[in-house]
Amino acid sequence: MIWLTWRQFRTQAAVVFAAVAALAAALAVTGPQLADLYRTAGSSLVDQIASSDRTLYYTGLLAVLAVPAVIGMFWGAPLVSRELETGTH
Repeated sequence: MIWLTWRQFRTQAAVVFAAVAALAAALAVTGPQLADLYRTAGSSLVDQIASSDRTLYYTGLLAVLAVPAVIGMFWGAPLVSRELETGTH
């Protein structure tokens, strides 16, 4: 049973693994610099962050806000419409 489950969801597992690896790589690149800035900065940490780090921050923020909406549109809407169509709501 476990083998069949892994066979059915291996593509999704590979995509999630790739996304986690990309996130880990981005954090590994920017993490030490940001930690050093945090240790040396007084009250103006935001002014010392490079523009590439700000871009990465805003991209992550956009992803956190947009991904649930996209999942809801492409996964939730068909589920709800199927329930309404079959009358099982």
